[in-house]
Amino acid sequence: MTTSPRAAMRRNDIDALRIFATFTLFIFHSAMIFNPAPFFHIRNDEVSIVFLIVCGFISLWHMPLFFFLAGWSLFHSIAGRGAGGVVRERLRRIGIPLVLGSAVFGPPIKYLELKSGLDFNHAGFRVREDLQDSFREVIPSGLDVMPAFDESFTEFLPTFFTNVDRFSWSHLWFIAYLLTFTLLYLPLLARFARTPKAHGQMKAQWLYAPIALLALIQMTLRPHWPGIQNLYNDWANVAYYSTFLFLGFAFARRPDLERLAHTESKRALAIGLGACGVLLLAVAEIVTSSDIVLAMTAVAGWCFIIAILGFAHARFTVRTQRSAYLSSAAFPIYVLHQPAIVFIGYPIVALTAGIAVKFALVTTLALAATMLLYHGVVRRCAALRTATGMDERYSMTAKTRRTPPAPPAAAAILMVAMLLTSSLAQASGPTPLGLWWAEGGTAKVRIEHCGDVLCGRVEWLHAPLGRDGCRLRDEHNPSARLRERAVEGLRILSDLQLGDDRRTWKGGNIYDPGSGRTYSCTLEMVDKDTLEIRGYVGIPLLGRTTAWHRVGSLGRMCALDQEDLE
Repeated sequence: MTTSPRAAMRRNDIDALRIFATFTLFIFHSAMIFNPAPFFHIRNDEVSIVFLIVCGFISLWHMPLFFFLAGWSLFHSIAGRGAGGVVRERLRRIGIPLVLGSAVFGPPIKYLELKSGLDFNHAGFRVREDLQDSFREVIPSGLDVMPAFDESFTEFLPTFFTNVDRFSWSHLWFIAYLLTFTLLYLPLLARFARTPKAHGQMKAQWLYAPIALLALIQMTLRPHWPGIQNLYNDWANVAYYSTFLFLGFAFARRPDLERLAHTESKRALAIGLGACGVLLLAVAEIVTSSDIVLAMTAVAGWCFIIAILGFAHARFTVRTQRSAYLSSAAFPIYVLHQPAIVFIGYPIVALTAGIAVKFALVTTLALAATMLLYHGVVRRCAALRTATGMDERYSMTAKTRRTPPAPPAAAAILMVAMLLTSSLAQASGPTPLGLWWAEGGTAKVRIEHCGDVLCGRVEWLHAPLGRDGCRLRDEHNPSARLRERAVEGLRILSDLQLGDDRRTWKGGNIYDPGSGRTYSCTLEMVDKDTLEIRGYVGIPLLGRTTAWHRVGSLGRMCALDQEDLE
């Protein structure tokens, strides 16, 4: 008994990988909000190296997996529809969501991006001046400075469509690349699909041969085109992802390659983890060769694809109603997930809460909201099914397919997370987290979470050198063993705990490197850009208060003063 090409496309393990890749996006893009490396549309004041590692690990194999699966499906689509049918199907299922998604979701996502002090467009990446220092951990040379942005959404909206610097297809860049690759490579792939299949036993080493090409692409192209996803000047990504698309096509055409991958999955996983170990050494600045780092990304990327294929083949063999439901939801959820994360994450990053709480809120809220929107609205409307690229075989009118009831877990998660967010929002005043001008602009101090309390460290000095011409040291410290430590990077605020009024932080200490003395202190937010620090001995009455101003706010404040004078 033979299997039709369309039936072959419904491989349970391949569908499971599509579902897995799609839902991993909620973790990846939520984590990007807290990642010190560029780029996401919104950014939390406090970032963590943990999220740099998490996002870096996922990025090694995630988009390559998407393109690999697209190549696998493309072979079966050509076999079942022919080249002309593929063009019509891809324009309908990919072209329509690309155009409508860019027009509907692009403007509000870009607007919130600009309001957050970030600007990622076809020409590169720029950030607001007060955010520059938060990127220096991963980009020491700094980034281009973004001009001030204070437009309303109605003022901004027309410029999104008329100014190419304002346009963004956001997460839909993958769809744009996939549609372009399909139309560009279709004549070659259609011809390749018709050629007789080669016979003979494949050796295991051939399975790892693509690593050489992938590593060459990374080492030669990536330094010049790091990846801004503008399609016309992104040659490293074009070459890299095209290779994975061709590999997926080849695996679909040669099932013996897949079988070989299944037997090699454990070995490939071990090699991929070894490559990740080298990359972690690079994060720790033990490995410093850029060629080694770039080559290891290729090794890890391809080996993890092999391992993932073997894992899925071994464990996802039975098709269930739930897997069928999630398979039909995968592409619409891809289209919908990013707006949910950005729209929900934008107010959450302003809350006074730790990274773990914010990350959990963004992830659960976005997932629940996306699933409820898909199940309750998109799936029930033919126009929206078309707009989000839902496979017509999963139409609500299909008599042979029952729709599962609305996901009660998603509704429960959404309700609980919304209640938690609401309570946090009501309890939160302006946050002191971020970078501040201190002592009349002679220093910049970053205030951040240190566990359950706030602390602050000196991040920049106007006069960083001492009288001897060396870096300024903590020479007045009462402890002789601490007098050689540099003032830059020194923690001067510690143990500040949030007060009952949610606007003051008490019970902390402030250290003065100029005298070597430590004082009790309180912190009070005057407004979102001004805080007052009071250092005292014994009781607050016996002390001194100084005002700190948020880095990046003085231009706005002085501009308002000038308007008042005029």
